[in-house]
Amino acid sequence: MLIGILPPFFRQTFNFTNMHKQIPSFLLLLFVGFQPVIAQKHDFMWPLGLGTGWSDYNFFLDFKYSDTPNIVIRTDTMSTGVYLASYCNSSGEIVLYSNGLWILNKNGELVENSHGLNPTLSDWQYYSYPGGQSGFFLQKPGYPNLIYFISLDFGLHPAGLGFYKYVGKNLMVATIDLTANNGLGKVLEKNRVLLTGTLMAPAACRHANGRDWWIMVSDADENRHYSVMLTPTGFSVPDTQHIGTKPNPIPYNGSNTNNQIVGNCFSPHGHYYADINDKLGFSIFEFDRCSGLLSNEKRENLPPRPTDPSNFPYGSGTGAVFSDNEQFFYKTTTNPGAFIDFVPNGTRPYLYQYDLNAQDLAASRDTINILDSADYNWPYNITFEKFLGAEIGPDGRIYIVHSGLGYSTVQYPNVKGKGCKLVHDKPFFDVVIGSAIPYMPNYRLGPLDSSPCDTLGLNNIPVANFRIDDTLGFMSHYFYDLSHHEPAIWLWDFGDGTGSSEQSPLHQYDSTGIYEVCLTVSNQYGSDTYCRTLYLDVSSTENPVQENRVVVLPNPFSQRLVVYLDETHHNPVFLLYDAAGQLVHKEPIANGIHEMQLKDLNNGMYFWEIVSNSERVRTGKVIKAD
Repeated sequence: MLIGILPPFFRQTFNFTNMHKQIPSFLLLLFVGFQPVIAQKHDFMWPLGLGTGWSDYNFFLDFKYSDTPNIVIRTDTMSTGVYLASYCNSSGEIVLYSNGLWILNKNGELVENSHGLNPTLSDWQYYSYPGGQSGFFLQKPGYPNLIYFISLDFGLHPAGLGFYKYVGKNLMVATIDLTANNGLGKVLEKNRVLLTGTLMAPAACRHANGRDWWIMVSDADENRHYSVMLTPTGFSVPDTQHIGTKPNPIPYNGSNTNNQIVGNCFSPHGHYYADINDKLGFSIFEFDRCSGLLSNEKRENLPPRPTDPSNFPYGSGTGAVFSDNEQFFYKTTTNPGAFIDFVPNGTRPYLYQYDLNAQDLAASRDTINILDSADYNWPYNITFEKFLGAEIGPDGRIYIVHSGLGYSTVQYPNVKGKGCKLVHDKPFFDVVIGSAIPYMPNYRLGPLDSSPCDTLGLNNIPVANFRIDDTLGFMSHYFYDLSHHEPAIWLWDFGDGTGSSEQSPLHQYDSTGIYEVCLTVSNQYGSDTYCRTLYLDVSSTENPVQENRVVVLPNPFSQRLVVYLDETHHNPVFLLYDAAGQLVHKEPIANGIHEMQLKDLNNGMYFWEIVSNSERVRTGKVIKAD
């Protein structure tokens, strides 16, 4: 009987709550349920490049195929410099990318009518844009072939002091039709102004309804914040909110000439928003995904140099990013003019971690690591390294630009203190990439269940995913959860007869061999299983990682059960067993989407398996509840 061969952890009883939200129709169920499975990979390729005007070593960082991203050399020859943004299709293949001046298509060619974007700084038009992470792509809700490129148009700041020269003058949008030119796209409208002011770089967060978007832009000088809502009808008129305790306005007397205008960001689940002013400090606000309003500020005012209170020693760090569990906030910064081994005028790049659960944000600051010239730039004993932009990747790692030949990487951002494991020059590019790193909204964020704005009937049907890290030798592996759409339960099968219900477990294997490792994630709306084949000291002539996906939903179900099966199985059959292990339903299914009528079954827990040519493809469990 099936129940006898399932690992013990699969025999746990689910405790589902909040089952009141129903899917209004089967068509909506299919649209909502399977879209996360086949989509949401819009951030899987990051275009990189050298500093302004240098294009000899331009390439992509590709997150699709392994536990660490691959470096892919691009085929285009256009000068693209420091990149701002990229956008992939549902399979994670590049569709569009931009340096802020023009947009390139998947072939590295200029998208029709995309030249001349953000025209204020005309002297940059043949090189690259100075803005770093100041633009991104969003799909128009309900229109998968209409993509917006939203970016900041820079201009001279009215103060005109030193390095505090540029500021965002306009928030602009270009509209791209992906169906034009045989799928290579065409810009239908460009340089449409959504907002004018002295602006910091924009950030985007999914609306609480799970379909629309919030676009947040903060004033570069004052405690003023603008929000624009993107819906199927287009962009709303900006709303303004005054909140915060940063100096207002920022002084123009020369004491703050190294201010920054990039780095603002949302946390992955949209509960927090960071407003960055590098020389003076930063503010973390709570964010309401329903109303678009900020509240409950936590502030860190960075200290001035002890020997010279008029001089702020922390500068050049534009990186700001939250951990996926939203407990920690990471901020890069650099102490210019630091004395290193008694050699003046060097730099000390810092990565700070803050605990957002702490009452005193500033007191929770932990220095994770310093790029020390003694071990990083020996034998010169001096470095001019800087930590710059930062972004969290689809693999769950935080990537940090520094002015060397690679990224610095936070391996485990959800871990407190130095256990988050900051690694330098991983990945290593062997060329200077300037400050090239894109800003990426969280495309895999679903609705805020049970919120007042959860009105569209969309459900957070979870999608399982994980990466595998070697830890203490090849027999011990750390399985790092990358699932999204609000999983509540994690069930691991390590393929050796053992399992775990931890979110990201560490597992020690007793012997070499081939193991199929499966993760099933569930919540009250459904479940998803993701499997990979792990080879321990066993060679394989095939790919070392094999991936299959099965989705069975809704969970709980009342009358109909839908199975999604990838198209790799011959004559698959669905078997359903009751809690006593008795077979209660058997039905051949098709690859792809298959619906079954099970209204006559009694309420309770059922175990299912899918077999193909007498071999088990996947197992799981569902609950029937009328």
